[in-house]
Amino acid sequence: MSFDAVLVGTDFSAQARAAVDWSMDLARALGARLVVAHVFDLPIVGLLDASLIVDATTAARLSDEAQRALDVEMARLRDRGVRVEGILRQGDARDSLPALAMEAGAGILVVGSHGRRGLARALLGSVAESVVRASTVPVVVVRS
Repeated sequence: MSFDAVLVGTDFSAQARAAVDWSMDLARALGARLVVAHVFDLPIVGLLDASLIVDATTAARLSDEAQRALDVEMARLRDRGVRVEGILRQGDARDSLPALAMEAGAGILVVGSHGRRGLARALLGSVAESVVRASTVPVVVVRS
């Protein structure tokens, strides 16, 4: 297993920022590069007989907004003594983050957790738990 890279997923929340900062410290200690990945999904509204997806203009706007947010995060991480790369993908983070870890050659994948329990977790699901189950590389879940 190689620790040439640490991959961290972010949704730009406070919990994700804690995971990014923890990952930065880990990458520095390992002499590894840090790969910051943001995966966004296009909203789909399901109806009885059909599904509605966003139009091309809205999809482009969502992608542009995601890229701007990633650029801000990358600027925040600049000049900390670690080589940092940013990756933006459209898709489901549950599937995309483990795949990105493999693509980036990461020896470890880090995600933040909102720490939801009970009904909120049942209704919203747990991206962190799904990533842990799907990943072929070790996963660290950071709670702020």
